[in-house]
Amino acid sequence: MITPQARHAPDEGRLRERDRFAQLVGLLGRHGLRGLAARLGLQGGRDEGLESARPEAVVAVLREVGPVGVKFGQILAMRSDLLGPEWIRALSTLQDRVPALPFEDIEPVVSDALGGPLESCFASFDRVPLAAASIAQVHAATLLDGRSVIVKVRRPGIDRVVDADLRLLRRLARAAERRIPEVARLKPDELLRYFAESLDREMDLSAEGRSSDSIGAFLAPLGVRTAWFEWEITGRRVNVQERLTGIAATDLDAARAAGLDLQAIARSYAQAMLRMIIFNGQFHADPHPGNVILLDDGSLGLIDFGAIGTLLPQRRDELVRLALAIAADDVAGVADILMLWAGDPDVERPRLELALGQLIDGFKNVVLDQIDLTQTFQQVFALLREFQLALPPDLALVLRTLLTAEGFVRRIDPSFDIAAELAPIARELIAERTSLVRLRKEGRKLAAALGRAALSTPEIVGQLEKVARTGTIPVSINAKDLRALGEIGRRDRRSEPPIIPAALLISAAILADHLPLLAILSAGVAAAMVVWVFLRRKFRSR
Repeated sequence: MITPQARHAPDEGRLRERDRFAQLVGLLGRHGLRGLAARLGLQGGRDEGLESARPEAVVAVLREVGPVGVKFGQILAMRSDLLGPEWIRALSTLQDRVPALPFEDIEPVVSDALGGPLESCFASFDRVPLAAASIAQVHAATLLDGRSVIVKVRRPGIDRVVDADLRLLRRLARAAERRIPEVARLKPDELLRYFAESLDREMDLSAEGRSSDSIGAFLAPLGVRTAWFEWEITGRRVNVQERLTGIAATDLDAARAAGLDLQAIARSYAQAMLRMIIFNGQFHADPHPGNVILLDDGSLGLIDFGAIGTLLPQRRDELVRLALAIAADDVAGVADILMLWAGDPDVERPRLELALGQLIDGFKNVVLDQIDLTQTFQQVFALLREFQLALPPDLALVLRTLLTAEGFVRRIDPSFDIAAELAPIARELIAERTSLVRLRKEGRKLAAALGRAALSTPEIVGQLEKVARTGTIPVSINAKDLRALGEIGRRDRRSEPPIIPAALLISAAILADHLPLLAILSAGVAAAMVVWVFLRRKFRSR
């Protein structure tokens, strides 16, 4: 992420990176992580790995690094598929709260974004902020027409800090991936790319307004409100949005005292979250109680759309396939989806399927409203860590969002019936997948595929003609497939008929026309191997 300031001041940017690097080395030493620094090649000393790093010490370093460190730690806290419970607990303590900047530092940023003094747009502007975080802080204000708003202002100079720290983080991630085997499994490149995109979005304060508008339009029929934005004075550095009034969802005692129906609120919240993810594809990714307002009319309001998740149709279809495979006790199908998400790594497939079968059996005959999602996800994450199957970042965010939502709903209404909420959504999803619109879309995809095949026909015919003319067939073997073939061969030697004789027979058939002697030799060796296996099993059975 190269900012205009960095482009105009390259020497200063490089100097800052060197300074930050020196500061980081000092931080690691101060928090007892000299061994980890040595392992990363940052300084001399005893070479140690991640096993020597205490989670609390790493969290302390991330906290002192600043905005990039804190937010990267928060991203890692969502990755229970990669990190164990002790790391997740420690990383979850990272809070994005910092001391507020003086109003004198903030006012010039707002005036510059407005193109004039504050009085040109605001009847009042509170000098004391409502909240302060590492990227921006929030002030209450009143527009000239009397509407109450909040003004979110990006901290001056934060773009340079983020830019330099991101470069440093990439450098450290590359070193860690080379030197520490455990880090390679974390897919640092993918993690950092996702993190950089999320951070870049958060730096653009107007992006929050666009998400609030688009998701708000989807939620409106469900009776859930989002704030409107004053677009004439909203931009990358400043946004101005409606100040929703009501009872904070963190204060359930006040909600009960006001006579609000908490069961209805739990249903509304659960439906909003599930439908955002499943049907809208774009969802509020940080729906904790602090971002939920119980409005005066009893409806819900969602605020702070800085963290947004996206679930593409292809990913949703994969989730549906996973659910159908689980419902059908198709353990192999479940394993296929997990392997797809993890990038098809080398794993002990039989042991994985056995573990998945045991996990799925544990949920049989269990009523949905008796399922504890938190416990369920913990079991799933433990299995993923055991077999080193990392989830894509978008799915990790979906699961984290569901856990946050489930925890909030249980807190509002401990007897909440998940089954009652999922049933109508499941029916709608089935209806959508079998609708004429969906069938027409799939038909268009099929037609497009046939069209591509037709366009490729001359090339295919040319390849066939080349085979017929030269009498040779080009063969390409993937190294990974070859290893899998060897694994099958090893299993075959123990139980199934050998695969090597079958391969020799196929080779004999291919070679028969051009190299008959070699073909006869291949067939003879295959026959001898089959006889040998037969006799060996015969004697073993006696």
